[in-house]
Amino acid sequence: MQLSVRSFALTCGFFFAGTVTVVGGAALVFPGYGQPVLDLFASLYPGYAADGSLIDLLVGVVLALVDGILGGLVFAWLYNRIAARRR
Repeated sequence: MQLSVRSFALTCGFFFAGTVTVVGGAALVFPGYGQPVLDLFASLYPGYAADGSLIDLLVGVVLALVDGILGGLVFAWLYNRIAARRR
């Protein structure tokens, strides 16, 4: 079975961006919510500080989207390469 590299990459990107959106948005409404998770994202994404501002949240969402797309692309490509060798 082959994975659609494009579909998988976009799915991963939307999932990562959605995660940052939900946790970061909740932290805007409820300060301190999910701070350990946001600090983890801040350690992974340069330019994202998890400081609780809307602009910072948008930066984190864009970075998570790009990260998810690139990670999903590499994963699906590698999966397809390995699956093709096993046949």
